[in-house]
Amino acid sequence: MLKGACLHYLISYYKSGFKFSLSYVGIEIDDEELARFVEHVDKDNNGVITFEEWRDFLLLYPHEVTIVNIYHYWERVCLVDIGEQTVIPEGISKHVHASRYLIAGGIAGAASRTATAPLDRLKVVLQVRTTDVTIMSEARKIWKEGKIFAFFRGNGLNVMKVAPESAIRFYTYEMLKGVIVDAKGVDKGDIGPMGRLVAGGLAGAVAQTAIYPLDLVKTRLQTYECVDGKVPSLGALTRDIWVKEGARAFYKGLYPSLLGIIPYAGIDLAAYETLKDMARKYILHDNEPGPLVQLGCGTISGTVGATCVYPLQVVRTRMQASQSNATMSEVFWTTYQKERLRGFYKGLFPNLLKVIPSASITYLVYEAMKKRLELE
Repeated sequence: MLKGACLHYLISYYKSGFKFSLSYVGIEIDDEELARFVEHVDKDNNGVITFEEWRDFLLLYPHEVTIVNIYHYWERVCLVDIGEQTVIPEGISKHVHASRYLIAGGIAGAASRTATAPLDRLKVVLQVRTTDVTIMSEARKIWKEGKIFAFFRGNGLNVMKVAPESAIRFYTYEMLKGVIVDAKGVDKGDIGPMGRLVAGGLAGAVAQTAIYPLDLVKTRLQTYECVDGKVPSLGALTRDIWVKEGARAFYKGLYPSLLGIIPYAGIDLAAYETLKDMARKYILHDNEPGPLVQLGCGTISGTVGATCVYPLQVVRTRMQASQSNATMSEVFWTTYQKERLRGFYKGLFPNLLKVIPSASITYLVYEAMKKRLELE
């Protein structure tokens, strides 16, 4: 009994000393966060972190080993919710302003979308074609419209969507987490995979609905058939949609877009967790995966999720590009009758080609912006 009391005293003393060290360098954490940190590093669960456990924890750590970097590395790896399209650490509001992460993510997203804009336009053009066409034939048509600049048509709107969409999704997600916490009576940092899926899916739906008119105008701009190489201005195109088709036209294709959110998020999250567990077991030998491993797992899981819901994306794009008032089921049936299953996967190849460069550019720019904004 005396031995147990002494051990309990030593563990409490150890944790107090570690908490004091963090406080000394300007990092304030509560007892719950500290307990989670110790539990994460302490493999034998005896409440004490040995030299060997520190060594294993820091094995893949790429930066200078300081107490500040150790803590922020743990915070980023363990608290980043990869199930969400907007990657923001859940506990970050305790240490830095969340808006800085939105800025970093917004700039990273803008850089990524601009770099892959030619593939995005090619994908959209292929999606609306109802006849058998090749990627090269459509690429040549786009080139004839305006050389290299024609491949970037609609990119301005695509970039413009990043900031409001990320902000709406993030703050809606945080609000929904609070609702789930109240309903389940659990800690806000532990709403579980199902809670993250529901909150993330609903937050994505709200964000998608809010910025959807921008997405529709972007699609119309990308699929506009040029006459003598002339493309209408953004204002003229928007006004033309309003006058000829009415306000409801700006939400054409919203239903298939929303229907794809939850399945995509679910498949993405399940695939990501499976890949991360496999990496931890077979590659990292029970060590926690670092940011680059997370990037690889996220890239693959995102690709799997996007491929599974791709038919809904094709239907959405066709509804957006059309001036008719065809319903989602009518577009589904017409596509199947004329093109069979192949019609639902038009443009998939350029869409998959976007994945690796898009994820890599987003990650590199995001990390650079975090350093510039002093988020590390």
